[in-house]
Amino acid sequence: MKCIFVPPYKASHSHWCMLETLEAEGHFHVINKITKPANGDAYDGHFHYFSGVTTLDEGHYHRLYGKTGPAIPRADGSHYHEVYGVTYRNYVSPEGRARGGAVYSYTPQKTHKHAFGGNTSNPVGIDV
Repeated sequence: MKCIFVPPYKASHSHWCMLETLEAEGHFHVINKITKPANGDAYDGHFHYFSGVTTLDEGHYHRLYGKTGPAIPRADGSHYHEVYGVTYRNYVSPEGRARGGAVYSYTPQKTHKHAFGGNTSNPVGIDV
């Protein structure tokens, strides 16, 4: 039987982030998400994907999908990621929509979207 060398294992972990979107059409939304897990450490430049919906405000929410920036080391050896993006569009007026989600129609309706940005927390849920 052969022995196979296995390189050091980098722990799988996620990050929490809570951000406010920028204001559009007189309101903003909150994004409260956990990133998708990834293997990595503070120095390897790994990233995480994220997805979800904003809070329900003004009768609607927005979908969002994205990818964090690379790992940014902290002095204590942990790390965080920058998170920037733009939500998907949704209607301005609550008429013509189901609660929260868009109901698409043949008549043009005014839409809007929100930019967001900030940082994640330190890693959470590290496998050891």
